[in-house]
Amino acid sequence: MVSVLMMAVLAAACGGGGGGEGSTDEPVSGGIDEQPQDTGGSTGPAPQAGPDALYFRPASALAAAGAIDRVSGGSQLFAAWDPNDPKTVLKPGMKVMFFGAAPGCAAGTQGPLTSLSDSRLAAVAGLTSLPHAAALPTLRWTPSGAASGCNAQAQGREGASAVYLNADDSAGAVGMLTTSGKQDDGATPFFGPYGSGGQNGKGTNAYITGTFVSFRQAWGVADPLQPWKGGAVARVRSVQSLGGIQLDTAGPAVQAKQQMMATFLNTTCQRTLSGQPCQVQYLFNTAIARSGVSDWSQVSWFKNGDVWFDPAQGGIPIVDGPVYASGQMTTDSKTRWPLFVSQGSATQHAAFSGRTFDVTIGFDQLQNVLRIVAARKLGVEVTSLTHAQVARVWGSAWNDRNAWVVLSGQVGQEVYNPSPDHKVQIGGGFRSLYVGPQG
Repeated sequence: MVSVLMMAVLAAACGGGGGGEGSTDEPVSGGIDEQPQDTGGSTGPAPQAGPDALYFRPASALAAAGAIDRVSGGSQLFAAWDPNDPKTVLKPGMKVMFFGAAPGCAAGTQGPLTSLSDSRLAAVAGLTSLPHAAALPTLRWTPSGAASGCNAQAQGREGASAVYLNADDSAGAVGMLTTSGKQDDGATPFFGPYGSGGQNGKGTNAYITGTFVSFRQAWGVADPLQPWKGGAVARVRSVQSLGGIQLDTAGPAVQAKQQMMATFLNTTCQRTLSGQPCQVQYLFNTAIARSGVSDWSQVSWFKNGDVWFDPAQGGIPIVDGPVYASGQMTTDSKTRWPLFVSQGSATQHAAFSGRTFDVTIGFDQLQNVLRIVAARKLGVEVTSLTHAQVARVWGSAWNDRNAWVVLSGQVGQEVYNPSPDHKVQIGGGFRSLYVGPQG
């Protein structure tokens, strides 16, 4: 399945840095149907806020007036469904975004979000297994039909996917619910999956709806976040929970997953080349469930990593694959080259609480990806690729550690559901997100 992130015009839309301080960020014991593959913790050092790191934790300071707007150096929180305005999406700051289709709203509509009621918040929180007592009305979001591109019937509708931020020093969390299909009351949600035409009318992301919390970094500043600076190894880490996944298996195959993501940009490439990707996005599946699959070790497409090009993001390269238990490496399915190494929990397939997903990306592993991408773009064998050929795609500083910066960090959920009569949903979220040097 492909990732619902952004239309081509908004490629590189999300990224980060900043956040409140003081939250308790370590894994908690126990959980609902927690799986025994690993302990759920990390063997890496404790993450530290620093000049080259995005480190978001939803502490109580974010409840103060205007504080949420300043996360990641932004001037205003951006929250919308199906965003299509690069003037807002590409600015630094925190983003809450939903992707899918809204019946009664014209194609190309960018819609607003509205606050959850107290009763709806409690119901959503119950599905995520995360606390919600400190989620102020301004820190709750669900899609609304109150948009100029929506008809009169849609104007009064909202939901049912949702995000809330529980701003608390000890119980800080971001809860997320992504749902589609006929709900328990028999009604179809206002906001649901794309149709057969997908996100772009050509089938991309067909039948998918997604929910994303993103943190965009200003890459062009004098001192951007440089995760490979010096001899550093880059690290992507998130403490997450999953209240549950519901798959209605009576219809066609359906799937739901939760992810952590990071996008890295080569600043020299961005400034000197046109028509080239200049960025790489890593997509780590922290939880995934699919109807008809009970043993994921037997699913061939899931066992290895892959590098592919996302048509919904202008063809930027995506590094995608499972996360294994601490100490295990994910390799590319074709070249068998190393892509990243886990030092935390493995990808889960049922509900869990407070697991730490933690991967490292060595600069040599990043260069593996750059070579794979260059070879495919140039139509040559990767084993015969020269440095000059890689530079044609990635610029003269492709192998310069200091030229690579953090562009974004995200936690997202996706639901694939081709049948409006069958319910598929995932509820979970995260307590922290770190993208930066190993430390």
